Amino acid sequence: MLKLLINSLAKEFYQQHAGFFLVGIYILFGVVEPSQLIGYQKALLLAGISSPIGLAIVFISWLLYSLKAYFFIKQKLLQAKYDFVSETTALNIDTQLKLWLRLYLVILAPILIYVFLLIGLSFIYHLYLSIVSILIIFPALIYGLSWRTYQSLTFGFLKQERQIINFGFKFKKPFFSWPLFHLFNEQPLMLLMCKLLSLVFFKGMLWMFADIGNGIRVLLVAMLASILCHATLVFTLLKFDTEYLNFSKSLEISVYKRLLNWLLVFIIILVPEWIFLISASHFDLYSIANGFVFGLSGLIFLLTLSYIVKLNMDNYLKWLLFFFFASMWAILGHYYLLFCLALLVTCTLYYVMMFNKTDLKGIE
Repeated sequence: MLKLLINSLAKEFYQQHAGFFLVGIYILFGVVEPSQLIGYQKALLLAGISSPIGLAIVFISWLLYSLKAYFFIKQKLLQAKYDFVSETTALNIDTQLKLWLRLYLVILAPILIYVFLLIGLSFIYHLYLSIVSILIIFPALIYGLSWRTYQSLTFGFLKQERQIINFGFKFKKPFFSWPLFHLFNEQPLMLLMCKLLSLVFFKGMLWMFADIGNGIRVLLVAMLASILCHATLVFTLLKFDTEYLNFSKSLEISVYKRLLNWLLVFIIILVPEWIFLISASHFDLYSIANGFVFGLSGLIFLLTLSYIVKLNMDNYLKWLLFFFFASMWAILGHYYLLFCLALLVTCTLYYVMMFNKTDLKGIE
């Protein structure tokens, strides 16, 4: 059963969060020269264990990653194709907990690697309080995730009734806002985690390049990190549009208006990132304008890419890697404006020409 869970849940988790891992790999290994890599890694590790603030940041990042993994698995277990997992409830409690412990160890493998590195470095520098803290927090985190998953799966049939609060007024939801209401009502935790990770990576990029200031290239690299954090979110929105709004193709809504609706959705979704951008740019209008265009063109590309691969996650991830390297090349080579315009033009042409010819419903 463990092998089956790893090949389904763990594999899909890593696939759907490829953009997140790409940004993480770039932060950890791609921002310094190869000759400075060991010193850079050692400095990061020491910063995390040499002070209470550093430990708090490490533990909070572990918690956010763990919550993302937990809610991902919880959401997947609600789908019909994962009904086979319910057979594990026939096992005794200890066996079930061991099963989920091993699965979470696989999913939290990136954290586990750094747990060993942090403990080893703490021994070398005699930071015994850090060792004790790590040995308490990480096992408690793993066991807590396993226990909550066990309880959710075993006692999930005991559902509490929701009390609907009526405030006495109603309002008409514009058609373009339906995907947004889907996120707020059905995927609030995914949206929250996406925004938290986007904030962490955006600020992390700014702190990483603090010695050279918040130039336009630094801001665009930070915006690229935030865009990649939204890769799964855009994929989910298109799946919702395909499954529940496919009827709209028979309505008298022009392709241009549909594309405008997507732009409005992305503008609203990126409101927190716009605030980060304006604050970090110190109200420089040129940087803000380039950041706005780069953010919108990036999300439009992710939407178009989802159309092109017909909601195939494996192909989506391959092209996502290409998008990451192409974007970095454009930013570092000062071709960012031309790159954004090329994305907007090509994605618009593809959407206009292929929207009515591509029916994604039932393909996945």
